[in-house]
Amino acid sequence: MDSYSKTGSFFKKRQENKWLLVFESLLTGLITGLLITVFRLSITQVKNGCAALYPLIKNTGFIGGCLALTVLALVGLFIGFIITKHPMIKGGGVAQIEGVFMQKLQFSPMLELPLKFIGGVLGIGLGLSMGREGPSVQLGAYVGDAAERIGERSFTERVCLITAGAAAGLSATFNAPFAAIVFALEDLHKHLSPLLLACVMAGSFAGDFTASAFLGSGPIFRFFPTVTYPLAQFAWLVGLGMFVALVGHGFKQSIYSFQRLYTLLHIPQILRPVIPFVLSLPIGLWYTYASGGGSGLIKALTENSFPLTSLLMILVVKLLFTGISAGSGAIGGIFVPLLACGAAGGAVYAKVLVHLGFLQPDQMTNMILFGMGACFTTVIKAPMTAIVIVLETSGALPQLSGLVLTCLTAYLTASFIGSQAHDHILLEQILESEHYISAQTEHGKKSGPQLYELPIGLEAPAALKKICEIDWPNKCRIVGIIHGEKEAIPDGTTVLYPGDKLIIVAEDDDTGRLLGKITALTT
Repeated sequence: MDSYSKTGSFFKKRQENKWLLVFESLLTGLITGLLITVFRLSITQVKNGCAALYPLIKNTGFIGGCLALTVLALVGLFIGFIITKHPMIKGGGVAQIEGVFMQKLQFSPMLELPLKFIGGVLGIGLGLSMGREGPSVQLGAYVGDAAERIGERSFTERVCLITAGAAAGLSATFNAPFAAIVFALEDLHKHLSPLLLACVMAGSFAGDFTASAFLGSGPIFRFFPTVTYPLAQFAWLVGLGMFVALVGHGFKQSIYSFQRLYTLLHIPQILRPVIPFVLSLPIGLWYTYASGGGSGLIKALTENSFPLTSLLMILVVKLLFTGISAGSGAIGGIFVPLLACGAAGGAVYAKVLVHLGFLQPDQMTNMILFGMGACFTTVIKAPMTAIVIVLETSGALPQLSGLVLTCLTAYLTASFIGSQAHDHILLEQILESEHYISAQTEHGKKSGPQLYELPIGLEAPAALKKICEIDWPNKCRIVGIIHGEKEAIPDGTTVLYPGDKLIIVAEDDDTGRLLGKITALTT
């Protein structure tokens, strides 16, 4: 009876807390927007400081160079120390969020949030080939995670608040609220529910509103193609999508190759970030376009005309330096670097076509834009997010049709060559590590009923079957089903259709294991 009492309490709370949860998502977005505003301003200050010091280092010669390298090595050692002690803050953070949703990983926001913030500012500001969007997403997720710890929450409520914070982080760092919504639903969840959508929209709006109030609104890349891409030349976009898909696959392989190289050379985790930090000085001094996240490179490609050999060199150095940076585990995302590599790939492809007389030079900017979308599609395997984020960050809405074709081609090419989503591979690496074992032991076991809201996928084992025909795990009950806008209490004869959402109350000592069993039936 006690178990049914708790179930009834959870179900009643779910009905009462919907509007409150959306309001909490709005507050989470506002707090995240303020946090990301400070994060962006801090990175800018560090970048400007480095830019001011580069001429001084050149003028002081050997002594100045040695002093700068020593400082960078110490910073790299500090980053190595904190990511060794707290592996959840490594890299961008999207894979870690997915692990939390699977209940196989656990955040510690009070400790990890400030370390992620500091590590991101140092790594991105000092010139590693990493972007601010990954840390921004995880910082927002930390804010949502901290908010959900206030009071007793169901699994669905925790997911909604963390996702709202993550969407607010991406929205605030890119000035792209719609892209943040699509990213949250396509990459983090791959499904849509009315409650989740409302929370994500609230968080995304609030994050963008707050950041725009302090930093200004509008596209962050601010380049607008002056001419529309001609329909008669759309066939060239198929080749572009295929070529940039190979560039995107090489982008991922660069990261994995350097991960293996660090391991093969038996370099301890604490020392690995030292290598990209030390390399950031010579690259920043003599090969500026390959330094930093890549927004400067994208701007340069759209404003200047580079020889083909220079474009190829920029692309190769950028791919290698990103692999060295991200492969070390340093704190930073890959969205901006991969967009920069896609832009460089698009420029290379367009340069060849212009040289052969198949393309007009004024189409170069369009090809750069399409290349950005194709590379994002290949690396993240989220074509909708790729299309929206490129359009929203560039302001080039008239190029939508060409962008869709290029991203479609890149997606099909990536699937054909077996190129997996980068975040999923990183999550597998995390779950295979010792950290996953300790996290599962310390945080993964939670007793008491948990409320889950899970969609039925098109090819799910449970699809088009009666509830009584499915071998559900022990200690779980289906207490509700949402079909369209209607919510009802099912019985054993109720047929589950693709798109339906199940409301499940489950109780187990290992919630992560139980959730895995349930999602295996519904996904």
